[in-house]
Amino acid sequence: MNPPRHHHHPITAGGRRARLRAPAVAALAALALAACGGNDEEPAGPRTYQVRDLSFSTHSLPSAAKALKTPGTPGVVVQAQSKLARQFGGTQVDLNRVSYTRYRLASQGDRQPDAVLIAVPGTLAAAHSYLILAETLLARMARDHGLVVELWGVDRRSVNLQDMEGLQIAERERDPRIALDWLFGEELGLERSPKLSRRAVFHESTELAFMAHWTPLVHSRDIDAIVEAARQTAKNGNVFLGGHSAGTGFAARYAATDFNFSGSGAPQPGYAKLRGLVMFEGQGGALATAEPTAAQLDAVIAAADGGLFAAVQAGTVSAFATGGNITPRTNASTEITGLQMAVEGTLNGSQALLQVNQKGLAGNSAYAKVPGFTVRDFGVTAGAALGSFMDDDNLARTAFYSLSMGSLGTTRGDGLRTWVDIDEPQPASALRDFGPMPATMAGAALPPWGKEVEVTSFKRFVAALYAGDSTWSDWYYPSAGLLIGNSTAGGGANLGLDTSALSLPVAQGGRGRSDIANQTQARKIDVPVIAFGGSNGLTPVPGVWRGFAEAIAPCAAPTCTPGTPRTPAGQAPLASARTYGGVAGGFEVYISEGYTHVDVLTAEDNATNNVVRPLAAFIARNLRK
Repeated sequence: MNPPRHHHHPITAGGRRARLRAPAVAALAALALAACGGNDEEPAGPRTYQVRDLSFSTHSLPSAAKALKTPGTPGVVVQAQSKLARQFGGTQVDLNRVSYTRYRLASQGDRQPDAVLIAVPGTLAAAHSYLILAETLLARMARDHGLVVELWGVDRRSVNLQDMEGLQIAERERDPRIALDWLFGEELGLERSPKLSRRAVFHESTELAFMAHWTPLVHSRDIDAIVEAARQTAKNGNVFLGGHSAGTGFAARYAATDFNFSGSGAPQPGYAKLRGLVMFEGQGGALATAEPTAAQLDAVIAAADGGLFAAVQAGTVSAFATGGNITPRTNASTEITGLQMAVEGTLNGSQALLQVNQKGLAGNSAYAKVPGFTVRDFGVTAGAALGSFMDDDNLARTAFYSLSMGSLGTTRGDGLRTWVDIDEPQPASALRDFGPMPATMAGAALPPWGKEVEVTSFKRFVAALYAGDSTWSDWYYPSAGLLIGNSTAGGGANLGLDTSALSLPVAQGGRGRSDIANQTQARKIDVPVIAFGGSNGLTPVPGVWRGFAEAIAPCAAPTCTPGTPRTPAGQAPLASARTYGGVAGGFEVYISEGYTHVDVLTAEDNATNNVVRPLAAFIARNLRK
């Protein structure tokens, strides 16, 4: 069976996505973007792209996790008339695969990395959510520490479902109109471009009920395939694992998992393969406050053994994350907007293609015809279209997409609102002062604090929206299977970071269901941890990491001081300004004032940035030479 390569559909005789040619590089000069050129001959392996000094390529690996009812698992048949067969060009479909995008500095060539940081994206995010961080972090590692470091951004197995063929053609042709036609041509009544043999396949939730079996353990085994590849690549096996937002949960569960599923013999814990854990704007995990009841464990097992699959198939639970203005179609649309800005060489070129009435018909735009879009009641450039959705000060934004990327500009002569990037003067409304850090974490939600800063350069950010063989968004973020063992509503219980009551053999007091989850090592995690929050994000105060710090073992790394606790005792449980053991205790926490949820990954490396410098020092200190 030939595995699907969702990044490499047969769009040329060579069969893989072509890179932007030299004219495109010139056209992007105003944005300081340069998608790597080169000839159109098919390379032996994945294509390499370049943005500024950042070189990247996307790789696909088989996973040991053969999830139930999933195409690629023995006995699972893909019907010839299904959408999957149409997307993949036949019935030989294997979704038991995971991808990663390998970021490195082009100026360092192919030198073996001293360390690799594997980074798991958050909700609805894919590998390119780490593109800017990779650029800033790797440059600082080289400049401050003389080290060759790579960042590998994870693309979950759900990214296999993204139908990218036409978007790859659009990038090759430098024509965002082809991307519009590919994604929304049917809704807009467009005559199909001669460059396209078909249009994009979008899947509905009930068609993907097998995603209910993509449990946290399945994702941990997917991550393990990448960890093992990184351990073979980095010097002395120097691999660090991080995550952003919900990605911190993936990282913590991986560290807590015993990859020995036999029920006998020595554990094979995930944390033992790592030099350290990195938490970006996410809490990681905590132990459950009480042991699960027999009824709760019964419910988890029933959900895993078909109950959740049936619920997704019946439409009572969604296979992937949706809601409001978040759908696979709207997630995919950022490729159109990003490519438009790149080709036009500016944030504020022509009217956003998503807003343009097609075929000269009033109301015949993607905004108007495709459900899920936030319709603007004023004309916008491409920059203003995306900025007015993602920026923290504009419209009804989604918190986990929030960026400090400038402000909405004035209306120019053609009636279009523009976007003001962070290198231009900002209005006072973009720089609000929320006052001091709250004293406690009591209450339903943690309020923002500190003075806002505008730190994410939209011009640099554009490349993450379209370039290469990865994406910014995970169109089909696999939420259903994550409910198992993590939600009383979807999986019967919230077992927390330690699933021993479910996983251990019956003779050891468990239910013997290590096939559902095998997080038996949480209390033994002894590697250094570093955590980052933004004062206007979802983890605005140090106290949010108390649960994870108290769940794991003391740090045993050579850089830690024996006997130093992860977090000193005697502090109020809900204290916002909780202190931790720092370098000696193997638990560091840094808050960047004025940063939103995503700024910790995308901010410029300047004096406001309390992420890049301490992270570089953490990696340099904890790798083994």
